[in-house]
Amino acid sequence: MKLSYLCMTGYDGPAPGIDIWPASPEFCKPDVAGKSYARYLEMVETAEQLGFDWVSVSEHHYAPYQMTPNPMIMAASIIQRTKRVRVALLGPLVPLNNPVRLAEEVAMLDGLSGGRIEVLFLRGTPNEHKTYDTPADQTKKMTQEGIDLILKAWTEEKPFSWTGEQYNFSTVSIWPHITQKPYPPVFGSGNSEDSVVFAAKRRIGIGFSFAPPEVVSKWIDLYRRECAKEGWEPTPNHIIYRGITYCAETDAKAYADMEAFFGMQAEEQGRLQSATLGGPPVLDLIAKPYFVGSPETLIAKFKALREIGVGICDLPFVVGSPAQQRAALELFGKEVLPVVQKWDTNAFVNPITVAAE
Repeated sequence: MKLSYLCMTGYDGPAPGIDIWPASPEFCKPDVAGKSYARYLEMVETAEQLGFDWVSVSEHHYAPYQMTPNPMIMAASIIQRTKRVRVALLGPLVPLNNPVRLAEEVAMLDGLSGGRIEVLFLRGTPNEHKTYDTPADQTKKMTQEGIDLILKAWTEEKPFSWTGEQYNFSTVSIWPHITQKPYPPVFGSGNSEDSVVFAAKRRIGIGFSFAPPEVVSKWIDLYRRECAKEGWEPTPNHIIYRGITYCAETDAKAYADMEAFFGMQAEEQGRLQSATLGGPPVLDLIAKPYFVGSPETLIAKFKALREIGVGICDLPFVVGSPAQQRAALELFGKEVLPVVQKWDTNAFVNPITVAAE
């Protein structure tokens, strides 16, 4: 199994919580933001030294929990600080960007990194669509057509024009040419039946975030069946799962630290919200974190994901203070990572009936 360290680039100072969007810029102190970036780049270096397969970055806007409105810039910094680890863009939000520009920027990063790029193109959450007032009802179509345009831009040897429902370009001619052939490993969303079918038809991978394993298992089964209909067979290396991660010596300590951390976040969030909005404190966690516990517990949780077909796990170490995050990362790298990385992801553990229906 492949393991990825998600470089969250969160703001290491007091700031509004995840359910306050947009976060007012009055809370952002530039010196704190700069130190936060520096700390996360140091964590990236540590992740590479520990043996992680990937380091990933994502795109988010108007929020302190992930200060990467342009993940390409962060990826470029990571490329300069690392030598071996693959750099995963998980992912650029297609409806918020010019897809030809995305194709150019990914090609540039692929060249700068010597062919170390992976990319998951995403639609983004509803609040992200408000960033530039993108029509929400068009975002799925924009994402899917944008992916088709990007893949064509990477594989065409001659300039071409594009006339589509969402995009029109008189001339597309990508320089530099993409380094990995025919293009870097590409993934799409796996969070709906339509998205799963789309990925299967394009022969690209799929990704999931924070969903319960039993839900993910159903989507993976559908994906494998749809790929069979298209005449190809994916592997677990086509399937990414993301989950918040915290590793401690015992389960009791891991859960106590996690509960203390989210409790402090809720208290701080309530104070800031009362000051800015005059409302009561609100804490709306994405989901109960999956990868929390002792090394033994985490290994068992990875095994459960492997058995349903997941081959790559993207792990944000965001629980606790900076010191606790580093300690969790280092313990994970010593006790969990070597065990999990030995598992083969070139074939699925469990068979599935994949005959066309």
